[in-house]
Amino acid sequence: MQVFNAFTKVMRAKLPAGIIYIVIFLVITVLMTNSAANNGMQVFQGKKIGVVVYDEDDTPESRALKAYIGKRQNLKELEQDIDRIKDTVYMGWDSEISYVMAIKKGYAEKLHAGDYNDLFTNYYMHENYENVMMEQLLTEYLNTVSAYQSGGKPLSEAISRTESVLTQETAVTVRHFDADASGSDLPAHFSDYFRYLPYILLSVLIEVLCPVLLALGQKKLRYRTNCSSIRPTAYSLQIILGSALLVAGVWLVFMAAGAVMFGAVSGRAWLAVLNSFLFAMISAAIAVLIASFQPPELAVNLMAQLLGVGMSFLCGIFVPMDWLSDGVAAAARFLPAYWYVQANDLICGNKPFDGHQVSVCLLIELGFAAACALLAMVIRRSKYASAEQMT
Repeated sequence: MQVFNAFTKVMRAKLPAGIIYIVIFLVITVLMTNSAANNGMQVFQGKKIGVVVYDEDDTPESRALKAYIGKRQNLKELEQDIDRIKDTVYMGWDSEISYVMAIKKGYAEKLHAGDYNDLFTNYYMHENYENVMMEQLLTEYLNTVSAYQSGGKPLSEAISRTESVLTQETAVTVRHFDADASGSDLPAHFSDYFRYLPYILLSVLIEVLCPVLLALGQKKLRYRTNCSSIRPTAYSLQIILGSALLVAGVWLVFMAAGAVMFGAVSGRAWLAVLNSFLFAMISAAIAVLIASFQPPELAVNLMAQLLGVGMSFLCGIFVPMDWLSDGVAAAARFLPAYWYVQANDLICGNKPFDGHQVSVCLLIELGFAAACALLAMVIRRSKYASAEQMT
């Protein structure tokens, strides 16, 4: 096992570069997972801002508006002094107050007459989204009251119906396509975790495996090995064993991290695990193929970034395929990461599940791995054959 021992020694020297990628990826994933809801659903909660309302009209209609604003926003108290208001709003003396308004005298009379112009005095910072929120709230309220009045309702009934309609809330639940009748579903961010794995697997395995194969494939070292008592078959088997252990180790690290974050694997999650394992094989085959060309070691990092980032942008890892042009999508079909993402979307519920399509994607990925491995073998055999002829 001399070759295998040499492989592990070189691998330990190159492993820190890959560990950096692994740690960064896992830290980002943990942060994303902790921010997700426990049930995997996204819930929208409107933001309330601090609003000061001066009721100069002091009528049932104006009091109804102030009460409605209090339900939608946080009512605050502030002395009705123009200098104090300007200092608070424009100078930011009170960070909890974002909007100040006064309901002008004659508000109720204008509503009865159907006049909705110049009802309020407003104080706010321009080009601020908070004042836009309040303007929309007031516009929505007045438009609804006007609509009921136009329908023949008296003002008091129009106001009560407006408040009833605008305070209604609709419960919205977002689930994946593959949620079953019992509501069981894959954990939050499960799909995202497996979606980004191709980038990290390609980067880590090219950064670590390529330099090891290049070091063991140096011409002088190869010639010394050929002159030794080690058979070519034994040499190749020990290299394959070392590469397989490296690939399996990197892949298992991510699977173990996923099990810790998402719990025990069950159901269709096993298909996602299988999908990731096939892409780990593809990444290893690509690393072997690159090493077979014997590029300078400094170029390996560049190749890792080009392939990892390039496939990620073209194949739907960083940018959804729906956002890319038809030409880019057609070109991406010739890359293995495209079929990985398609399978991941089907498995994790981003698209309606189809077992046949998943099988096709997995078989195509297996074909990519076999093609890269065979091409690497052909290149290595041709290089060794030419070296033997030169000697």
